[in-house]
Parts: sequence; structure tokens; C-alpha cells
Amino acid sequence: MNKHLIRALSVLLLALSVWPVAAERRMTGFDPEVHGFAFTNDFRNDFIREVDARTSGLCGGMVYAALDYYKAGMPITRQTYRPAVQTRLHDYIYDRQVNSLVDNGDKWAELHTNLFGWRNSEFFNWGLQGFGGGRLEELRAKIDRGEPVPLGLWHYGGEPGGDHQVLAIGYDTGRYRGDLGRYREELRIFVYDPNYPGETKVLEPDLGREGYRYADGNKMWLTYFVDYKYRPRRPPASDEGRGVVRASSPDGSRNAARPVVRATSPGPVVPRPAATGLTTREILLTIHTGGDDLRGGNDNVNAVIRFRGHPPVHRRNLNNGRRWIDNYDQTVRIRLPQDVALEDIANLTLTTDFGGGMGGDNWNVDRIRVVALTSAGEKRLADVRGTPLVRFTGQVHSHRVELSPPGP
Repeated sequence: MNKHLIRALSVLLLALSVWPVAAERRMTGFDPEVHGFAFTNDFRNDFIREVDARTSGLCGGMVYAALDYYKAGMPITRQTYRPAVQTRLHDYIYDRQVNSLVDNGDKWAELHTNLFGWRNSEFFNWGLQGFGGGRLEELRAKIDRGEPVPLGLWHYGGEPGGDHQVLAIGYDTGRYRGDLGRYREELRIFVYDPNYPGETKVLEPDLGREGYRYADGNKMWLTYFVDYKYRPRRPPASDEGRGVVRASSPDGSRNAARPVVRATSPGPVVPRPAATGLTTREILLTIHTGGDDLRGGNDNVNAVIRFRGHPPVHRRNLNNGRRWIDNYDQTVRIRLPQDVALEDIANLTLTTDFGGGMGGDNWNVDRIRVVALTSAGEKRLADVRGTPLVRFTGQVHSHRVELSPPGP
């Protein structure tokens, strides 16, 4: 056989072994609908309390945490509400957010070295480069081993939304060979994005603008990096089905069983509504703080739920001594000691023990929403609002909400 033909065939076989000619789609076993969180990444973080510095979102923490559950083979919580700051799930996600940023500090710093945007084309092409240590080569190496891998997305110019973190769960190269040549536009990267629970988003290059965007949106990022610094941790077991509201005193000791301070008498109980046939053992209480925060420390909020034919349930220090920032929701889950018919749930009272004077706390509550978890799903018992609905002060320590189930 002609030696030139042999050489040509050898080169062709080598190329085929490195990169497929036919369209290729590779997916890992991570399914955002099953393995991702069911709540949206709309966190606001009390970053530096002393100067009221805040950050938005915990995308990296949610990506790391979801991947932790996946790798550990543990079921992830299916709760649809953002966990409150005093819960172990919230604090775990926050800690993993810190890990995701600190461990990749060199990657984020590298992308900062782009004075006047002179390296825009270079950074964009890194995401398309399937050879020589390019991002696409790194991505394929992980996905081809069946491993989902976090990605850092770098913002595009001055567009709002900034940097972001997602989890790559697959790719499709189409006819593109990773050589920065033809068919670059056919590249697709499939991701779990905590901003879109239950969805598989498709990241694709925009050759005209030299950036990356979702196939169904216009939000752009200049480039991405593959997070090889991720290391799995053992995540906490799901709080579902547990008494997850854990109160503590300012010194950190647990005392959820202590009776709540009674600010007012319980008042009359309204007549029993018609039977619904539904029972609950868990209540979701969502409190929206208005324009004045709950300070925490020695100034905390307690709850009492009263029933017809059952003793009341007291939960002290719902915020676990933590600050609840203004203009933000917190949702806590209250476990009842036994199943209770919805029509036997009478009312809920929030109480505080704020001191008066110059050093006392004031707290605006603009909304209280109470939901019972039942075999038929969530059933709303109350949803009351105001601006504010109630302002707790050194003189006002109690607010009661009547609870009533939906009609049968």
C-alpha cells in the first residue's frame, strides 16, 4: 500500500479516536427535576451585618449541595420554599457557596485580567476549545466519565445579573470537532441552573456577540470555566418529616421545649368550621419582614398555635437568635405532636419580648402566611397582609391570626 495513503489513514484514525465526526450527545445521570432543588435561588444574604452589606443568591452553594446529594445517593428535599436562615439546610448551602468561591478564587481572578475587554475573544474561544487544555476539552473529560461538573459563568460586559454558577450535566457537539473551526454554533451544554428549578437549560455559543446564552433566552455570559476544585461533602439528611424549628437561647443552648412568653390571653376560639376530611402534622409559617428588621440576639419571635380539643403548640425563638433582614421572607416548618384535622386548627399568635426605650428593637411584619401540609398537598389556612400588618415594639408584643381551612 502507498506509504502516503497509509500515513493519511493513520491520521484519520487518530482524529476519529480523539473527536467523533458524527454528532455526539453525552448525558450524565443527573436529572434537575429529580436531583435538583425544587425552590428557586432567590436568597438575599446578610453578608456583613454591622454595615448592612448584603449579597444576592447562593447559586454556587445550591450547585455544590445538589451535587453532594447526588454523589452521596441521598434524596434531596422536595420543599418548594427557600429554607429560612436558622435551618441547617440554609446554613449548609451558604457554607458550600463559600467553598465554591474561595476554592476557585484563581479562576475568577484570571477572568478579571481583561483590561478594556482586550481578551474578550480569547476568553470566548476558551469555551469552544476542545484541545490543549481548553474549557470544552475539560468539560468533555468530566461528562464522558459520567460526572456532572460545576461551571463558573463570567458576566458579559456590563449586563445585569453578573457572574453565575451552574452544573453541567451533558453536552452535544453536533458536527463541531472542537477545533475552533466550522459548526461551532452547534455546540450545546446541558445544565442544571438553580434559578430554574426542575428544568434542563441549554447553554449555547452566540458567535455574533461572542458570548454564551441559553437557547430560550438572551441573558449572556462571556465565557465559562470548568470547576475541577469541587470536592464532595456529606450533606445533611432532609428535614422533611422532622420537627425542624429548633429554638436556642443567645448562648446557643437548645431549649425548644421551654414555654413561650405569654403576652396576651388567648381570647375566644371561633366555632368549628365544616369538616374537610384532611389532617396535618406540619405547618409552614411564612413571615415577610417589612421596612424594619428583626434584630435577633436577645430580640426574637415566638409562636403559639391553638387548636380545638388539643393543647396548644409553643415554639420559642423561631429565628434561632438570627437576624431577619428587612423586605424579605422567611419560612419555618413547625412539626405538630400528632395529626390534627384542619378544622381543629384555630389560630396562630406571634409574640416577642422586646424591651422598650432607646435600646429596644422594633420589627415590621407585612405578611403572615400559614399553610398546612396534607396528603392532598398544601392547604392555605391564612394569608394576611398590611404595610405593616403589625409593628412589634417595646409596647406591642403580640399579634394573632385566625386560621381557617379551605372549604370541603
